Amino acid sequence: MSLIPLGFWAASGGGGGGAAFNLLETTTLATEVSSLSFTGLGAYASSYKHLQIRCVARAGASTGAGQLDLDIELNGDTGSTYATHRLTANGSSVTSSGGGSRPEMEISDFVLGTDSPAGAFGVAVVDFLDAFSNTKNTTIRALAGETGGSDPKITLNSGAWFNTDSITSMLIDLNGSLFGVNSRFSLYGVK
Repeated sequence: MSLIPLGFWAASGGGGGGAAFNLLETTTLATEVSSLSFTGLGAYASSYKHLQIRCVARAGASTGAGQLDLDIELNGDTGSTYATHRLTANGSSVTSSGGGSRPEMEISDFVLGTDSPAGAFGVAVVDFLDAFSNTKNTTIRALAGETGGSDPKITLNSGAWFNTDSITSMLIDLNGSLFGVNSRFSLYGVK
């Protein structure tokens, strides 16, 4: 199924040809971990314009009937150089929030814990637009959600890294918790 008909999700424009997505790396967790990294991303700069992470994630512990946020740091930058925004819907209400001067970008409210039904995972698609540009700040957009918990949600997220460096690495963690076994993270290059 193509996401190109959704227009706003098309990663490249012009000519109606759509984007070419190529799988670059995949990590499937065999044990619980506090974080994972994709490094050496500069090697993809000559072949791709954007990067995308597709994840299926679950926490290794109880989340107290809620969902956890996914945090992303770029190039080891833990300064107050990020901003995030989100729009969350649960079928009966919609909320929004945002903030600047943060130490990471946040993809919100979608990672379930062990108190959710077995086999229930949260999912997200995270785009890093113009990931290798060194003339403008990096922006992200993400669609995330889950249906297996007691309060199913979908979130639209956006964010910015206020740095003009090309992305060379990214660290992904689970807001102080551990990622559970069989969580999977796939990195795609987008032409």
